[in-house]
Amino acid sequence: MSSLTTQFFYHLIVNNVAPIMASSVTGMTSTYFSGRAAPPLPLPVASEINDERELELLQMERMLKWMSLIFEDTFVSVDKDTPGYTEEAYKGYKKELYSIYCTIRSDYTQYQQWKQYNNGIWLLSSYRSKDTKSLAKKILADVKLFQECLKMFSMFDTLQH
Repeated sequence: MSSLTTQFFYHLIVNNVAPIMASSVTGMTSTYFSGRAAPPLPLPVASEINDERELELLQMERMLKWMSLIFEDTFVSVDKDTPGYTEEAYKGYKKELYSIYCTIRSDYTQYQQWKQYNNGIWLLSSYRSKDTKSLAKKILADVKLFQECLKMFSMFDTLQH
C-alpha cells in the first residue's frame, strides 16, 4: 500500500510541481543574469473625446442667446443699391442658418431632459437610460456646422458691400 502512495506523490511532484518550480527558477535566473528586468508592456490608451463634457464647456445657454441675436431684425443692414444684391439669396441663407439654430436649440432642450431623466433613474439605470452621448455628439456637429455657415454668411455679406 505504501508503494502505491509513494508512486502517487512521486507522479504528482514530477508532473505538476516540478515544471512550475523549474520555470520560476529559470525566469528568475534569466532576469538576474540579463542585468535588467523585462520592460513592461505598454498599455493601450483609448483617446476618446468626451462629447458630453465638451458640450458642457460650450455653455450652451449663453451660446443659444448669442445665436438668436443673428435672427433679430437689427443684425445686418443691407444696402439694396449694391450691385449684385439678391434679397432672395440673402433671405434663403439666413433662413438656413435659422434652421440650424432651431435644430441646435431643440436638440439641446432634449439633451437637458434626457440628462435629467438619466440622473433620476436608480433601478436598472444601465438598461433604461437615454443615450446622451450620441445626442451630445450631434449637437456639437451642428454647432460646428453653424459656425462654418456663419463664416460663410459673413463672407457673403462682406462681398455684397
